[in-house]
Amino acid sequence: MSLRHPGVHNRVSSSAWARAAAVTALGVLVLVAIFLDLGRPYFWDPGEGRYAETVREMLLSRDWIRPTLNFLPYYDKPPGFYWLVAASFAVFGTSEWAARLPSALAAVSTIGLTVAFAWRRLGPPTALGAGAILATAIQFVVLGRSVRMDMLLTLLMTGTLLHAFALWEEAAPAPRRPTWPIYVLPALGLLVKGPVAAVLPALVVAAFALSTGELERLRRFRPGPGLAVAAALGTSWYLAAAVRAPDYLWAFLWQHNLHRFVGGARAGHAEPIWFYVWVLPLTFLPWTLFLPGGVRWAFRRARRRHGLPLFLLLWVAVPFVFFTLSRAKLATYLLPVFPALALLVSAYVARVLRSPAGVHARAFRAPALLWSTVLAAAALGVPLGIAIRYPAYAWQATSALVLVVFAILLWATIRRARWQRVPALVLASALAAQVLFYRAATPIVNELSSWRAAAEVAHGLPPEARIFAYKTRGHSFTFYDGRVPASVRAPERVAEVLAQAEPVGLLTKTKFFERIRSHLAAPVCIWWQNGAGRVLLANRPRPRAGERSALVPPGPGPGPGPAVVTDSPQCAGPGA
Repeated sequence: MSLRHPGVHNRVSSSAWARAAAVTALGVLVLVAIFLDLGRPYFWDPGEGRYAETVREMLLSRDWIRPTLNFLPYYDKPPGFYWLVAASFAVFGTSEWAARLPSALAAVSTIGLTVAFAWRRLGPPTALGAGAILATAIQFVVLGRSVRMDMLLTLLMTGTLLHAFALWEEAAPAPRRPTWPIYVLPALGLLVKGPVAAVLPALVVAAFALSTGELERLRRFRPGPGLAVAAALGTSWYLAAAVRAPDYLWAFLWQHNLHRFVGGARAGHAEPIWFYVWVLPLTFLPWTLFLPGGVRWAFRRARRRHGLPLFLLLWVAVPFVFFTLSRAKLATYLLPVFPALALLVSAYVARVLRSPAGVHARAFRAPALLWSTVLAAAALGVPLGIAIRYPAYAWQATSALVLVVFAILLWATIRRARWQRVPALVLASALAAQVLFYRAATPIVNELSSWRAAAEVAHGLPPEARIFAYKTRGHSFTFYDGRVPASVRAPERVAEVLAQAEPVGLLTKTKFFERIRSHLAAPVCIWWQNGAGRVLLANRPRPRAGERSALVPPGPGPGPGPAVVTDSPQCAGPGA
């Protein structure tokens, strides 16, 4: 017979159902944010087109040690991420969805690890809130839906740091948890991104040990067999590359790691020292608005000897300082700090929601005002900007007007002092913006950032026809068409290749027509053109029967002659 009072049982049961519903809601949120329309965008240049093409060439060559791009050595990164995308292609077929699947699964796993870690330490509301924050932070979602290795690195670093803290906080002198994850996960990171996967977690843990003064706790990270497994994993590819392509290791470790960190302006991606001061807040939107409160909360708790807030602060600060000191900077480099940021913000918001109503107003008034203003500006500014810059896509851009609804709801919340609704409205509006972007704006970005449509048209050229590119890059074209465009740097050379007797195609932009036509000896046909000014030219008509295309006539340059002749019989297919 149970001695528990029926009311207690009902409260426990109700709480369990509420938590189950909250977990289910988070699961739906994550699935929508990460997987909805995952395969809808084409591969966007430069990043996705470059990495997808590298995988395609790896599958063609069956060389799993030395990646190539345009069938030339490509030594920017280790091949670990390419292996995963290649495996996805092998299982699910070659598609945009399959290429993005490894990043998407890494994003979901990172959210799952963060929630599981925080559940007992910070409470279910904070844990679930952190998951929701990650699923709606701009850069986390974008990179979780991209063919890039940054999300996989974030997963491995998150697993390493969370496990390291779990070992640190155990009361027993000899921790019962296994230590192998803090060695094996960075070793896997060495195969995905390089030394930074091991260096950054080590620096965070070292800074935490020095800050607490409890250096003796580092003994809990006893290596054991995990270190041997990590050494075998981490060095496997490096040893193979040293034998098969010694220049690969030199180029990767020196040029793309040490030289980028300490080098001069020629190191690549050089940015000023204040770069991350504005980039990190921008990429963590909309939750940046609550971040000052989260940092204040963590500092107050850290001063009271609470270990986790200090650990989270250092998790953010160490990579921030590390990459600030680096000469080469990219916005994506700070993605691994997002789980810590999400935990800081979620813990702060949960504390505010448990506080009296007066605290709600002080904490949420400014974020609500700022975010409602951003939504209103985006709802009006995006369609206007698209209409001015790219008139062909003006109608599609009007979908952004939906964001006005959330701006109005936030203004109404402010007016009625319903402050506890602010975090939920920010979350809903961020998810709506993501869905709108990947549902409505994807066709626009496809036109601006991918050559897939041109590649499909270029299939009409004979397989032996060469493709050239003038003042543009087209890794996505290579992926979809299979031919590598040869770069030409001068309009005179463009005219020479288009004057050849054999079939030739040229990728360029309409703004360069005047430079090109002043050197043409004969007209060329426009096989494909989009609203963003990208074009595919060829030195013969399209083969489709009954079809006419536009023509670029030769001419002396700017003057009375037309730059383009539309519907030209000289560019007509058979029977036109």
